[in-house]
Amino acid sequence: MHNMPLPYLLRTVRLLQSCQSYIRGRLPSILRTSSSSSGLLLTHKPWTPASTVTSIPFRFFNQETSVIAEENNTVSESSVCDSADHSHAHSGEDSLKADVQNPSTHPPRKLSCVEVLDAFSGSAYSQHELYDSIKSMWNVLANSKKLKSSDKQLITDHPNFSTLCYEVMKSAPSMSNKFLVYSLNVFVSLKVNQKTRLVQTLLSICQQRLSSLKVGEISILANSLKMLESNKTVDILNSGICLLIELKCEDIKDVTLLQNLMRIAPTHLRQKFEEKALQMVYRFTVPQCLHMFSVLAEVNLHSESLLDACSHKLIDCLDELSCRRIISLTGYCSKLSYFNEKLLSAIGDNIMNNIYMWEKWQISAVLTSMAFLRFRYVPLLDYFADKIIEDVESLKTYNLMTVSKVFSIVNHLPEERGKFLETLNTALDSLMNSMKKKDLLRTVYNLCLLGLVPAAAIQKLLEDKSLYSTLDNVEKSYLGHIKLCWLLESGSRPYSIENLENVKANHSDSVMMCHTFLKNYFTDPCLYQENMQFPSSYFIDFVFTLDTNQRNLIPMGDVQKLENSQNITRIAVLCCTAGSFTLGNLHPIGKMAVKIRHLRSLGFHVVVVPVHQFIMLSEVKRVEFLRENILMEIPSNQKANEIQQISGVETDY
Repeated sequence: MHNMPLPYLLRTVRLLQSCQSYIRGRLPSILRTSSSSSGLLLTHKPWTPASTVTSIPFRFFNQETSVIAEENNTVSESSVCDSADHSHAHSGEDSLKADVQNPSTHPPRKLSCVEVLDAFSGSAYSQHELYDSIKSMWNVLANSKKLKSSDKQLITDHPNFSTLCYEVMKSAPSMSNKFLVYSLNVFVSLKVNQKTRLVQTLLSICQQRLSSLKVGEISILANSLKMLESNKTVDILNSGICLLIELKCEDIKDVTLLQNLMRIAPTHLRQKFEEKALQMVYRFTVPQCLHMFSVLAEVNLHSESLLDACSHKLIDCLDELSCRRIISLTGYCSKLSYFNEKLLSAIGDNIMNNIYMWEKWQISAVLTSMAFLRFRYVPLLDYFADKIIEDVESLKTYNLMTVSKVFSIVNHLPEERGKFLETLNTALDSLMNSMKKKDLLRTVYNLCLLGLVPAAAIQKLLEDKSLYSTLDNVEKSYLGHIKLCWLLESGSRPYSIENLENVKANHSDSVMMCHTFLKNYFTDPCLYQENMQFPSSYFIDFVFTLDTNQRNLIPMGDVQKLENSQNITRIAVLCCTAGSFTLGNLHPIGKMAVKIRHLRSLGFHVVVVPVHQFIMLSEVKRVEFLRENILMEIPSNQKANEIQQISGVETDY
């Protein structure tokens, strides 16, 4: 996989996939052909045109990737209701016969559950054909995570569904373990009543054969049990599965089996599986490293050492991953709160190097996950902003909400910031009448964080007297923040210095270390105010008053005497943890950036202390930082270089 010609082949195939071409349409047809024992292809509709075929990623070519590729292939289930049309049932037999006569005429297509049941109408079905029907339905349900309840109801109401249930129940004692657990999973997924004879029969036989089940079968059974209510049989099966998993852990030598067991392992065994995975991580292939992210995200296990080891392999082999898998990878990082700047930078570089293969909505998905991780990848954000400006008419409500949220979280505006904000404002004006109230509230809030105050939308929110009563506490804070932005951005000052009040604050250990150092350095408590806050608004760690001519701090008792002096500067010190900045630098995120902007509007000189870096400095460098930023002393070039890293907070918004 690491020969030089291969990356060019991979990129060429991906480029063909991105084109609306005959070749792109033919790519999915070479995957597999599903047929029954009688030789009938399970494909009886005409070939879907190339423009509507879902592209299959072709960046995996080695045998080792077959397992994960199989697990992640999606199955189209969007036309379940259409497939139930009675006229289709009559035409299906003719289509099937045509496919038998000339199977190469139409590339094979997977059936929906309704189509499988349509075909299950004969009275003399062999056991193998019964198994094929169950397997086809299992594949559809396993890959249709968003199948609606109405679609499931359509399946269970099918005339042939009761026949299928009866045949499965009759054949259950002679079924193989594989199709036994498939059958249970199908009927449980379709919400068949747990107390029916069918489900109870399948559970009873599973209990009898539990010790003979393979790892994959145990995994399917465990997933089925999660969908069932607790009772004696279910509890016994769950206990038996836990015991089997614990016994099998020590002897596992196959990576795929290990990952399958990790998915279903109980909480108290996860650490044991984590240690086992770390012992085997050197054997992981690239697909298995990606699959490890998927497993950890599914069980919500943040293993920093295991994620780091997998990331190290993935960074060098991102060209082997399709666009869809890269989107999934960033999603897993987001779900696991895995802040790996090197991995995210490599993903951003890979996307920019292959940008012609990426659609706008795919970039949006990646940027959304990156924003959750506070990662600001400027080239991709700028490219995405340009696409938004070029095609503003295509922006829908969801797109506008996503764009405003992503750019506000990481506090980023492209070079053409005025044109970008104008584009968003135009889109909001055209969409706000059709937006739900809360969606409009969130969008306006995010735009305010970016520095755009959409007057028409804000006016609409404030005029709606019934809105406030429908909001939760977080949404009420959004509305209050919008009002504050409207006042401050228009030049009003809703607060004055006199409105500051002392409040009790529970700080983290690192922030307390920072507070302690400042209080020890400025030994006189009269020189500062600690833990101050505007009513229901911004919190300030320390407030100082500086005489800019004398470079001296003025005691709080003497401030009112010098209130009108032009040499007086109010200083607001904000002790900020790493979560207030984007990943890997000192660029404030949206909420912190707007706080700094508003405090300046209220007349403060704002000093941001990045606590995670400040506490790592020597005492001498801490003092130099305070003198330069609070006392505004001009340091020598040498001292300036020493504290350049920590004092480099970006504040030009």
